[in-house]
Amino acid sequence: MRNIFAIVMIGLCVATIELAMRYMNWPRPIASGWRTTAKGGPINQFGWRGQATRPRGPNDFVVVLTGAGGVECLSCPADETLDATFERALRPYNPNVRVITLGSTGYSQDQEYLALKNYFAHERADLVIAWVSIADDVPANMFRSGHPRPGQTAVKPTFALFGKDIRGPTEEIGQPLYRGKIWALLRPLIIDPDRNWASVLPKPDPGTDSPAKGIETVSHVDDLLEQQRTPWAIWLTPRPARVKYGIELTRALFRHMHDIAALRGARFAILLTPSEAELQTSAPLTLEHAGHWFVADPAARNAAIAEVTDGLDTITLPPEDHELASPEAEQRIMARLAEALNERNRLTQQALLGPRR
Repeated sequence: MRNIFAIVMIGLCVATIELAMRYMNWPRPIASGWRTTAKGGPINQFGWRGQATRPRGPNDFVVVLTGAGGVECLSCPADETLDATFERALRPYNPNVRVITLGSTGYSQDQEYLALKNYFAHERADLVIAWVSIADDVPANMFRSGHPRPGQTAVKPTFALFGKDIRGPTEEIGQPLYRGKIWALLRPLIIDPDRNWASVLPKPDPGTDSPAKGIETVSHVDDLLEQQRTPWAIWLTPRPARVKYGIELTRALFRHMHDIAALRGARFAILLTPSEAELQTSAPLTLEHAGHWFVADPAARNAAIAEVTDGLDTITLPPEDHELASPEAEQRIMARLAEALNERNRLTQQALLGPRR
């Protein structure tokens, strides 16, 4: 009886503390993921940076553009967000075009897919474009946290790969991470989300303790090569098991993005904008971090990109001699993308079995 009484009293004390913390709303709820990374600026009706769109008509050609920092385009003025820039570039080819942006700095396909699901639950599109960086996205998709800003880490919705398909997400974008206030206070102190999530991933390749022979170029990097949590991951050869997992996970996420677009009558395309440095690197090189040595091969990178995008409509725009971070560079990229889409006949509506909504 004493034990039962003690358990009941402990339960009542915990419940009282929980209720008091909820009344004071402390600690503040922590949401999974993010939609914008900077305060101010225009926000579209879906919660991402962009212009609030006018009511659309049945003849409007709706283009959805998702991706990471390039889509959020924090360097773009408030009246020249990427949706406005891209829409203006597309108008000469289709005067009825409407562009909607669903992307944010630090995004990879996990949050991009969830953004599309959220959008298609209420809206339609004719064309979906994912502006991506495979080297950045493969490691980003694997881990429980991401980087909405340089030096800032935030927990995000994450999927796991089982067989050839995905399971998840852990949460939706904006969903609270913890239901109880006491658990919200204690869990971050006792559980590291990334370390806990890494238990479902293949073990990382630690590399070797000395540089490979016969490869002259040596580069010391600050990235976590030994965890394969770096854009260099898809360059590594032989391919680590964790990188193989990340490639297959990314491929599965793209397949789901393609399928949800196709289900709603939209085409799906991938946009790649490799940097000049990526294309100029043609020979293998050795990389080192904290005494862990690896061989990075452009051929391995190219093979990974080909595997992820195989069978998907992919547009690659070679780099120009301009700084990609500037609004002017974004305008040029959007103009080149519009021209490429027109050449591929992607700016006309597909035949639909039913009326357009």
